[in-house]
Parts: sequence; structure tokens; C-alpha cells
Amino acid sequence: MAAWKEFLTNEGFEKLKEARHFADELAKDDPDEEPYRSLYKARDLLNSVKKVLKKTADKRHWDADFYFVWCALELKLGTIYIATEEKATGEEHLLGCLEKLEDFKLTKEGMGIYQDTLNQMGILWSGRGKPEEALDYFKQAELIYVDFKSIVGGAPFMIDEFLTAPSEEDSDKREAERKVKFESAYTHTLFYFAQVYQQLGDAEISAQYCNLTLQRQLDSQSLDRLDWSLHAATLSQYYMTQRDFNMSRHCLASAEVVFQQEEANDVTNCPDEVKEKMQQAKADIIRCWIKYALGLMDYSREQLLQEAAGNGEEEANDYKADGRDSDKESEAIGVQQASDAHSVHSNGKVDESEDTSREENDPIIADESVEQNETEQTSQEIKSTANENDQTSTENTGEDKKYVVTDNTSQHEQVVLDKENDEEKKQLEREAISKRSELLRKEAMKKDGKKFNLEVTSHEEKITDKPLKTFDEAREIFLIIKKWIEQAKEFYKLDHHCPDYVAIVQDHSLSFKFLSFFELDMERQCKMQKRRIDMLSEILNELNPQHYLLVCRQLMFEIADTYSTLMDLKMAILEAAGEGVRPTPHHVKKINLLVKESIKYYQEYLNTLKGGKPVYPDEFPNNDVRPGLVAMFCMGRLYSKYIPGDVQTRLMNIKKSKDCYQFVVDYCNRNRSAKALVEGEYQICKEMVDLLPAKMEKIRLEAET
Repeated sequence: MAAWKEFLTNEGFEKLKEARHFADELAKDDPDEEPYRSLYKARDLLNSVKKVLKKTADKRHWDADFYFVWCALELKLGTIYIATEEKATGEEHLLGCLEKLEDFKLTKEGMGIYQDTLNQMGILWSGRGKPEEALDYFKQAELIYVDFKSIVGGAPFMIDEFLTAPSEEDSDKREAERKVKFESAYTHTLFYFAQVYQQLGDAEISAQYCNLTLQRQLDSQSLDRLDWSLHAATLSQYYMTQRDFNMSRHCLASAEVVFQQEEANDVTNCPDEVKEKMQQAKADIIRCWIKYALGLMDYSREQLLQEAAGNGEEEANDYKADGRDSDKESEAIGVQQASDAHSVHSNGKVDESEDTSREENDPIIADESVEQNETEQTSQEIKSTANENDQTSTENTGEDKKYVVTDNTSQHEQVVLDKENDEEKKQLEREAISKRSELLRKEAMKKDGKKFNLEVTSHEEKITDKPLKTFDEAREIFLIIKKWIEQAKEFYKLDHHCPDYVAIVQDHSLSFKFLSFFELDMERQCKMQKRRIDMLSEILNELNPQHYLLVCRQLMFEIADTYSTLMDLKMAILEAAGEGVRPTPHHVKKINLLVKESIKYYQEYLNTLKGGKPVYPDEFPNNDVRPGLVAMFCMGRLYSKYIPGDVQTRLMNIKKSKDCYQFVVDYCNRNRSAKALVEGEYQICKEMVDLLPAKMEKIRLEAET
């Protein structure tokens, strides 16, 4: 027996087992003051084994078995160094592993280590904020999986097989475990694709990879039902923002089915933290249903507005495909889910856990025969593309002739030419890999489709996926939302989950807003807006601005906007009564009170931007530039809505209105980047600043005559 094998048998395997215990189990409980204590111990043990192996093995006669053990150690060490924030050292270990296994990557012994190392390199570069570099490694991991299955077949050795003592385990059982590990590693690769494409801002492709990940997880033998249901619910939110309500509803129904399968298990005796996790997951899925229903109401409103404006069916369909929102509240339906991402475990980072991100792809509308032909064509493209690397190498071999050193070529020039040639080769290889990867994704989506293999009809039928046309249809959705909100509040209570509770109340308010659009009676619309003000004001009064400043700002802005809407409704009711009907003192008082309250809450919001100082800063925080300027713009409009009792009061209100408009103009002139955020409001403010002084002068002259 070789000396290195004897060392492993006598003591090396035991040390490696201890290292796994530190890294995989004890590290979870390390104290905050020593977060890497167990990982450091695991690393020391691995390095000690590696040191002895290096001494006991004759490097001139390293055999394949030693290579695999050595590379498995390199991979483990690289992963731990990266976990302890020593990324450069970790990268050295991983790159060394890839280099040594280049000739063994399509063998059963080397494939598993090579595949996992590529994934780890992708994770490393993603953590560095370099998604393009990460993508290159994940594409290589994807293609090596495909090539191994087509060329070698079966499943590669598991990494720990090289770092544990040989066992008498049944060969069939071991082969089954290898297959599970192999497929799981590829599922991770697809998940990492989803995360990286999300970082790159390509939500559509990210959605497709998320969908493929969920499909594979659903078919796997080790499905984590709780996580799967949360991820499927999260994915539904993306489809909802893209106005694909059929797919969004399907994802939510699937999430509910899988969650109920997990809920059916006996959890009576499970720990309290497990019970709480289940309750939170249930509430989170319900909250995603709420977002779906709100999105459907908002989309229906958009469609009806377009029809009322005389837009044709073709333009309406284009609008649906574009997925644009008509105002800041409709935009919030999709965007606000990002703030709720905590509840669905989507943090936008590549991690070892099998998270999924929000994603979308277009429905397949081709008939079965066309789809089959396309799939066969894509398969042929993949096969032909698989040979491009070899072709590229052949082509470059011919091109290399022009780089032959001549008598007149200096050594330095030759080095530069060789370097350029290498870069050109690498670029051609990257392009070939990218093309193959793209074809694989398209083929997988055509083969598997977007919908999951689950019976979800009964869950889908409880709410429509078609646009709403009438008040009765909208009211039905409104009542469903109301029921869901009460269920979500059973877990998310104000005392323990304040931000989440407030978000649920805001959703409730939004449901009243959308319902009021379908109501033809303006008096009833007023009651709905008043209900919104009551519920938002009630929760605002419960919050401490010092602890929940951002939440308070949102509520202040929304209350101000709702008061403004209510004022507009009251004015519309007066106008509907006819030109000859003069407003009563009661109506005047009511409208002026609504104007005053709206200005009050806008001003309270703006005061929070002063940072405790008496004047506004030269620049608002980035996230508050548009809201701050819009609030000032709205105040300018509101001052002009007062119904004054005398000329002086009227002039004073116009002056205040002009000052608000002037603030917006001056701010945008001082901070050029802000102008693009409020382009429409800026132009109006600029015009009003020029017009209002003349209007004030006209009022003065009329008063003097």
C-alpha cells in the first residue's frame, strides 16, 4: 500500500471526518464574537492532512487516485477560505483544482469535483459583484453536466467518497446516492443562473431558470416542500408584474398545494420554531395571493381606462405585453414585493441554499407538431454547436501561421501577438459556450413548459385570471382580499411584525382605492376614500417616527394623496350639480378642510427630509428625490384649490402655490439629475412660476376697481 494511502487509513480519514463535523455542524452554532471558530479548526485539520499527503506521496509518480484525493481537499479548503472572507486564497485553491482536473473532467472520478468547483468559482465571482465572470463558470458547469451525461453516462463519484474510509455499502445504493448528488448539483447550477441573471437585470431569463429549478426540485427525491412553496409563490409575483395572471395564479395554486402537503404532516410535537416557520410561510403565501388580486384589479383598471380613451384592442394588447403601470400606486404593487422579499426568502444573492428568484417567460402558443419540430431543430443546433470549440481550435491553428517568428520580428512583438491570439481563442470559446447554453435553455423551456406537474384546478378556480369589467366582479375580488388580509394578520401582528403589519394595512387601503374606480356613485367613492384615511391614520398614530421613519413617511404621503383624491371627488360632485348651483358654506368648509389636511400631511412628510434642521438640505436622499419634489408639486396645486373668502387670502394662497412650484424649479436647476425624475412636473412648475405673478397682479387690479 502506498504511504499516502496508509496515512489516510490510519489517521487521515479520522481527521477529515472531524473537519467535516466542525465545518458542517458546529459552525452553525459559533458565537457572534467568533463567527469562524469552527471553520478555522476545520481548515487547520484539512491543511494538516494535506501537508502529510504531500510528504508521503512521490510527486513524480502521482497516480490518478492521489489526484482526486488531492483535488477534493483543494476544493474543501477553497470553499472554507472563501467562507472565512479570505477569497483570494480560496480562489487559488479552486483554480488549482480546476487546472489539475482538466484532463479528468469527463471521468466518473473527476467530474463531481470539477462540477462543484465550477459552481464555487461562480459563487465567488458573484459575491464580488462580478456577475459576468460568475456566469462564465456557471455556463461551464452546465455544459460539463450535459457532456458527461451524453458521453460518459451514469453519475460521477461524490466528493466525500475520496475523503472518507472505504465502506462495504451496497453498490446499487451508492450509485443511487451519486445520482441524487449529481442531479442536485446541476439543480444548484440552474438556481445560480437565476440569481446571476437577476443581478444582470435580465428578469425574463432569470425567471426561466427559476422555473426550471422549481421543476427539477419538484421531481427530486429530496423536495423541501416548505421552501418550494415559498419560492413558487415568489415566482408568481414576477409573472403578476408582467401581467401574466394565468401563470401567476398557477404558481400560487401550486405553492398552496405543496404547502398543504407539508402541513398535512404531523407537527404536533415539533419544536416551536418549526411551528412558527410554518405559520409564517402560510401567511406569506396568503400575502402573495393578496398582491395577485391587487395586481388584477389594477390591470383591469388600466384596461378600462384605455377603452374609455378610445384605444383599440391592438394597443391594449401591446400595453399588456409592455407591463407598464399607470401611476405610483400601480407601480408599487410589483415593486413593493421587493420589500416583502424577506417573507419569501429571496435576497438576490447567490447562496448555497436552493433559493429561487422572481422570473418570467412567454407562454408557448405553438401547436404540438410545430413545438416538436422546433425542439428537434434546437437539439440539432446544440449538437452542431457542441463541436464549435474543436472547429475554433482548427481554424485558429491555421491562423497561427501568421504569428510565426521571422527574422524581422522581435521577441517582445511575438509575446504580444501570442497574447492577442490567446485572448482571441478564449473569446471564441466563450461565445461558443454561451451559444450552447442559450440553446439548452430554450430547449428545456420547450420540453418542460412553464406549468408544474400538479393538480391545482380547485385552487385556481377560487379567483379569476381574467380582467374585471364591472363593479360586482371587482367587489367579489375585494371581498376575497379582505378575507386574506384577516388571515395574514393572524401571524403578522403590530406588536411583533410592525413593518409587515403596516404593509398589509396599506394593501387593504389599496383594495379600497381600486374598488372605488369601479363604483359609479361618487358619494360612495368618497366613503371608500374616507375609509382609507381612517385605517392609515390609525396605524400612523401607533408608530414612533424615530424607530419607523421610513414606514411613517410612506403613510404620510399616502394619507396626503388620499385626502387630495377625496377633495377632487367633492369638487366633482359640486361641478356635477351644475354651474348655477353655488356651493353652500358647509361645502366650502368641507373642501377647504380636505385641502388643509392634504397639505398638512405632505408638509409632515417633507419635514422628515430636513433631518431635524429648520431648512431643507441642498439635496434630498436618493430615494426621496422624486417623492419629495412630487409632494412639493402637489402642495402647489392644493394651495390653488382653496375656496377663499376674500382677495387677500386668495392672493396669499397663490403666493404659497408659486413658492412650491419655485422650489421644484430651483431644486432641478441646482441638481440636474433630478429633472429626469420629475420631467412632467418640472415643466408644469416652470410654466406656473411664469404665469402666477401675472394672475396675482390681475386679481389686485380687479379688486381695486
